Parts: sequence; C-alpha cells; structure tokens
Amino acid sequence: MSSLSRIAREKWAAKKWYTIYASSAFGFVELGEVPANSDKHLLGRVMEVSLYDITKDISQLPIKLKFQVVKVEGNKAYTQFKGFELSRDHIREIVRRGTSKVEGIYDVFTKDGVHLRVFVLVITAHRVKASQKKAIRKIAGEMVEQKAAELNLDEFVQEAVLGQIAAEIHAKARKIYPLRKVEVSKIKVLTNTFEISLKTPSEAAEEAEATGA
Repeated sequence: MSSLSRIAREKWAAKKWYTIYASSAFGFVELGEVPANSDKHLLGRVMEVSLYDITKDISQLPIKLKFQVVKVEGNKAYTQFKGFELSRDHIREIVRRGTSKVEGIYDVFTKDGVHLRVFVLVITAHRVKASQKKAIRKIAGEMVEQKAAELNLDEFVQEAVLGQIAAEIHAKARKIYPLRKVEVSKIKVLTNTFEISLKTPSEAAEEAEATGA
C-alpha cells in the first residue's frame, strides 16, 4: 500500500460519524449518517433529501428539502429547515401547451418572525389575459401573507409542503378563471438558520407534555 493511500485511510478512520435529524417540522426523522472531522466542521452543513425519504410516499418524490445542521450533541446533529423546491421535471410535467403559467414571489414573516421568500406557481386551464394573471397573482400573495401571519415556521412549512396553502389559493383563484394546478413551488429561508429558535426532540416532548398535547 502506498503512503498516500495509508494517509487517506487514516484520515477517513479518524472521522467521527454523526446521525442527522430533520427539523421539528418533520418530526426529527433520521436523515442518515455523515462523517466529519469534528462538531465544528459539521455545523452549517446542508443536507438535501426528498420528502419521499421521510414519508416513503412515492408521490412526494419531487419535493426536495434542505436542512442545515445548527446544533451538535454527542453524535447527534440537529437541523433547521433551510428551504424546499419542486423538481424541474415535475414542473415541466404540469405545464402544458395552451395553458398560462402565473408565477408569484412573496417575502413574508411567519408568526414567530422568520423571514421567508415563497414562490407560488399557478397553471390555468387555458390561456388567460394579463389582467386575469394579475388578479390571480394578487390572490396568491394575499393568501401567503395571511398564512404567514397566522402560522409559526413549522406550521407554515408543513402546510406549504403538504399542499394545504396551494389548495386554499386554488379555491379562491379559480373564481377568476378555471385552474389546472396550484403549487407552492419553492421556499427560501432568509433568516439566518442559527438565529431561528431550535427545538430538539427532548425539548419538543417537554413542551408537548406541558401543554397537554
């Protein structure tokens, strides 16, 4: 064995393995194990997974989630939600010829003060006028702002990822024109994830016990 190979193996063997956990919005599900030289080297690392990896629901394969490691305890690494987006293949599938694509980008703050950039995609049944696009975009923005004001980060993320916010936009916007599909296509967390209040599984359990949940 060459000296370079031996050194590489020694460096790899010296690494510590950590279990990565999803944020509280996703029930602290184990995302996998990763090696790192130290706790310090792991902090800030971003892990990308599909929602399918968490739920095992094949219909949720196009939903790509990002989690950032913000706290390490022993060999456990806890994350904060960093963002999500739908895959490009999924978006291409829902945009059909003869339809109109209405896109909106909205900067909002959740009830607990987290700054988000939310992207909404609306596909109409047929082509629509500019005035109708404007009206649909306005409804989507009002719904996103309303939801953000009512929900904390975890609640907003859950409703966005699982389609509840899109469904409510659809219910209102279809009064303007028949719609084919509505999606919250992307969310970016603009607040520094290290500044967002973090819950660990034990803290969440204590909170649930205290509230009688």
